[in-house]
Amino acid sequence: MRFIQQHESNLLLSNQFSDKQLNELLSLLNQMLIEQRSNKMTTKKQEQQLKDSIANLAHDIRTPLTSLDGYFQLLIKSKDSEKRQQYAEVIKNRIETLTELLETIFTYSKLENDAYKIELQKTEINQVLLDTIFTFYLQFSNEAIEPNISIGESQLYILANSAALTRIFSNLIKNSLDHGQGEIKISQAKERDQMLFRIQNKVTAESELDMSQIFDRFYMSDKSRAGNSTGLGLFIVKEFVEKMNGHIEAELIKQVFSISIRFPLLSDD
Repeated sequence: MRFIQQHESNLLLSNQFSDKQLNELLSLLNQMLIEQRSNKMTTKKQEQQLKDSIANLAHDIRTPLTSLDGYFQLLIKSKDSEKRQQYAEVIKNRIETLTELLETIFTYSKLENDAYKIELQKTEINQVLLDTIFTFYLQFSNEAIEPNISIGESQLYILANSAALTRIFSNLIKNSLDHGQGEIKISQAKERDQMLFRIQNKVTAESELDMSQIFDRFYMSDKSRAGNSTGLGLFIVKEFVEKMNGHIEAELIKQVFSISIRFPLLSDD
């Protein structure tokens, strides 16, 4: 038993004995060995994922910093006002990318702290969603995407944190822009005593998405890391939803990926 535990081996204990109780004991020990190996493999996989994720995050931080240095040098040396304006715009974009990345990491670190609490208050969710959609106007325009938006006229109140709601909607819209294809559908409506939000977009191939891991930290369907995703966006969404007593689920049907969120409604008086 000790030899099998201490060595990388798939061997199991033989239970070909005439004594029934001994065979049952050996069967139990074999089951423990199998579970131990499974747990060990899972731990190794998680450790490797964490190492890869840390390396990816370091790369994502280093890349815009390196780019910033290069464009700062060009800006300083150039005497052409038009080129200087172009360099300044690139620098601005790189700073925004870096700021967004650092904010994502900071939010993740807060959510990982069990003591972290968010203040909840009565919030009109339709206005928060509309304001968030508006911030993506230029991105929708640049990518020639006109989102299909369906939001009821009546006000819907939930117990929430408006900053957390904004982060939820922003992450989901950004996820659709980064990984979806074509039209993006966004809807929000009352369903019995709940508020139902849903965002949908087409994806290229169903096989690329592991729906069982879609909300896991550092999960990325694109192993080539196109777009330099941290793999934290949907994890942060799920954590915020659950901290506000909501429910979230994702599904993939005929290459249409959708995420649905439900929050209990409050009375509007």
